[in-house]
Amino acid sequence: MHARIWAAIVVSSIGWGTAGVATRAAFREGVEPYTLMGLRILIATAAVFAYRLARRRPFPSRRLWGLGALIGVTNITAPYILFTLATLYASAGFLGLLVTNGPLVTAIWAHYLLPDEKLNRRKALGLSLAVAGVAVLVVTGESGLSVGGRPGLAVTLALAGVVISSFGGVHSRRHAPDHEVTDLAGPQLALGAAVLVPTMFAVEGWPAGISAAGWGLIVYLALVGTFMPFVIYFWMLQRVGATTASLPSYLIPLIALGGGALLLGEQVTPLMTIGGVLILAGVVFTERAEPVLAAPGAGISAGAAAGADADGPAAS
Repeated sequence: MHARIWAAIVVSSIGWGTAGVATRAAFREGVEPYTLMGLRILIATAAVFAYRLARRRPFPSRRLWGLGALIGVTNITAPYILFTLATLYASAGFLGLLVTNGPLVTAIWAHYLLPDEKLNRRKALGLSLAVAGVAVLVVTGESGLSVGGRPGLAVTLALAGVVISSFGGVHSRRHAPDHEVTDLAGPQLALGAAVLVPTMFAVEGWPAGISAAGWGLIVYLALVGTFMPFVIYFWMLQRVGATTASLPSYLIPLIALGGGALLLGEQVTPLMTIGGVLILAGVVFTERAEPVLAAPGAGISAGAAAGADADGPAAS
């Protein structure tokens, strides 16, 4: 793959990999889950539209808002709810291992929705290995938490989030080549905020009593854990297959496991390691089965290519 694609994978992995650690840290600061989701996505939405304004991008068209509503439910709103609630019951590292199943689930969705990304024997073997890894995590009852862990519930919530967000990623792949990087991300985040902010008020009321550390973590999650990786993700979708674009899942568990252990004192047990190795092995088989695609930028409209290539992953 092109060096810029690898750079995008690494940078987005850092953002998403530390998000789980920051989420659990925010819970320790007393931030309620729906408050965290609502404020996080609201700030991320403001960042996306500020970015568009700075680049003098026009306001999204009615078509983009309609497309954003469809993709946003599966790509942002539902996964945010599921992943955040799962973080209440398992460590950041544990959930990072489950998120690693993204490329595998994406490969299944892509098989049915994208004509150029069909399943083959290698991808099927990868899926089997990953299922075995998840089974190890569930059967052994490991959650990465010394107390209060509920791995079965965490797995159910997180894997549901993976299945839904993978569908959103594949569906995005069908439209990303025709649009500038934030054309799809902006409406998705805005419509996600339109759902999650009222939900925050309905469930937990007006956010009050949040510490300075809590606000810092919310802002970090909004900008580094949401805005930055999502913009980079859509930048990648314009250039590579949906399965390759989900490869940050390689690094997310390593970052989440290390960050959770070092910063939050979370556990990394031998059985979690075994389950993680099986899942990562499955992702390796899936990635190696990815077909060679056109060169970066091929198939993108001239305006979109010029806008995206002027910035690249670092600027995104």
